[in-house]
Amino acid sequence: MTDTNRTLSDVLSRRNLMQTVAGLGAASVAGCSGLTGGDGGDGGDGGSVDPVQERETVEPGDIKEGGTFKTAIGENPDTFDYVESTSASATILHNLLYEGMVTTDAAGKLYPWLAESYEQVAVNDVTAADYTSYMSSAQYAETDDGAVYIDTDAQVIIESPDNPNSPSAGDEAQVLTPKEATQAVSDGTFGMHYTFQLHEGIKFHDGEELTAPNVVASYERVQNSGLSGQIYDSLLDIQANGDYTVELYMQLPDAAAIRELGGLPVYPTKMTDLELGQMDPRQGNTPLGTGMFKLKEFNNEEYVLFEKNENYWFDTGMKDWFEGPSEFPNGPVVDEVDVAIIGSDSQRAAALESGEIDMSYGLTASTLTNYQQAEDYRTAPTNGAGYTFLQFPVRQEPWTNAKIRRAANKLIPRQSISENIFQGWEEPAWVPLPPLAARTGSTDYEAMVENLKSYNTYEPEAAAELAEEAAGEADVEFPIEVTLETNSDNDDRVRTVELIAESMSQEIDGTQYFDVSVNTKEFLTFISQLLSTDYWKQGKLAFIGLSGGFNPHGYAKSVHSPQNFAQCCNFQNIDIEELNQAMEQARYGPEVAQDPELRRERYEKVWKMILEENANSYGTHSTLVGVVNNDVKGFNTYPSTQDIIGYAMYNPADQQITYLDR
Repeated sequence: MTDTNRTLSDVLSRRNLMQTVAGLGAASVAGCSGLTGGDGGDGGDGGSVDPVQERETVEPGDIKEGGTFKTAIGENPDTFDYVESTSASATILHNLLYEGMVTTDAAGKLYPWLAESYEQVAVNDVTAADYTSYMSSAQYAETDDGAVYIDTDAQVIIESPDNPNSPSAGDEAQVLTPKEATQAVSDGTFGMHYTFQLHEGIKFHDGEELTAPNVVASYERVQNSGLSGQIYDSLLDIQANGDYTVELYMQLPDAAAIRELGGLPVYPTKMTDLELGQMDPRQGNTPLGTGMFKLKEFNNEEYVLFEKNENYWFDTGMKDWFEGPSEFPNGPVVDEVDVAIIGSDSQRAAALESGEIDMSYGLTASTLTNYQQAEDYRTAPTNGAGYTFLQFPVRQEPWTNAKIRRAANKLIPRQSISENIFQGWEEPAWVPLPPLAARTGSTDYEAMVENLKSYNTYEPEAAAELAEEAAGEADVEFPIEVTLETNSDNDDRVRTVELIAESMSQEIDGTQYFDVSVNTKEFLTFISQLLSTDYWKQGKLAFIGLSGGFNPHGYAKSVHSPQNFAQCCNFQNIDIEELNQAMEQARYGPEVAQDPELRRERYEKVWKMILEENANSYGTHSTLVGVVNNDVKGFNTYPSTQDIIGYAMYNPADQQITYLDR
């Protein structure tokens, strides 16, 4: 983690800065609807309530093997290079190819996967200051537009607490990089230590055997990648101990460590030797992993074809946690998965009705309701791992005043959005934590919602009062003119922002406090702009969706932490020191790493603080719904978009498997 006593928002590593700019130039940054690494956890016990609604189960004797499962995603994959992607659609494809040392069921419970087992070896009470004697020097520099960054090509793991709070170009910074981290570990300076024991004999798609050095090389590939901010808030060092033992070290005691770090994809040498961004057919390289499917064909902007990995390594007899019948298959039973790229949700629905595809998701609420009532299709809803949110330009006047932001928040008609736009498929987001992560992020979720709901109820009179109070504190001229932006290829989302804009622009007792116009853009264009380093200067409101995981930390950190500035999903350069500290105290330290109840109590303080500051407003908590035709048997939907296909095809932890009956 980085030190919280400094103003981090203006400090970027040179590599991160350059890569962000390069990504924008190539229009390849795909967005924040995939919190690929923002997961975190509770040390392994995970959730306990199956979020899948009306789960369809399969008797092994009924399974028919073979056939091609056909489906579609909404966006062209930005890249097959996992650590360079922020797209949920792309991660759907990645999860068919790549696997990590651990996996989860739909409730979030962790299981050893490529690893036969793992164990916690040590927990040390260390802080960032304990690493200062290992740090090296680097200088601050400044971009043409005034952003200050640490001028080093190395991955910055920890910054010194003694670095200047408001650095200028030429100032000196002390930083811990991977080279020094290894020495610190050798001297016993680390926060946590886990050992993973890998299964022997697992083969990658190219025939290379998986060993511990593959794991180390794969994790080192995160350095200075687009995912680095979500991994190097915990990872300190990783080492191979022989061929099949991996030693994983964290910077601090970290309650979310195993979930955040344990599942990163592992690649063969042919892949880890590639430069960042090169693990892609468009760069002439076929992606390789250990996954249950292999890439067969990729036609950019049109389709991706996968074929079953006939040499898949898995056997249910390898796992002592498997509780299913002995007849349960040792891998998926369909021969191929064909994924079309269809940007329009109406066109995906049309493809489903014409029989071109077997499954679609991301459909409008009215379309889902129609399918729910149709005999030839089945809707498979699951409580989702995400929410929609509106991010305010917190560094631009008058939005620097939290009362202005809270006034706008009081004009968001969440109940109406839930009922009229989403037709009940999605619930109002009364708190910033989806129910999926309730167990690790609250002591009593229902009580917390009851206590905090008033922050997010629709109350025009309260909005007017807050706006007037803000005007009494600073020079504010009403109406405040502002543009609300979102992506154009999600009809429900566009209708939502139009309703929010109309509500914010209403007159209250004869005064119009906001004058909101709506601007929609194609998804990739919008995301590219959001991930730029100067979006926060434009003074616009941004409305987008976040798909997370089972860890509470991701929902707070991704949209607030300065570590995620210009990554997913702090677009407006949000940096609230008190909140930064509260978030870190809920996740890091021996007390929360070893006391889940204390951790839950601290997160409840985080949620209240988030609502007080209101840097982001929340719309609805997601429900993820896959719709299948009647040829598809056993399909259930995973809570996160990122694994909607892979989970359905095969997950022995839930005895989940899909087959085709035609």
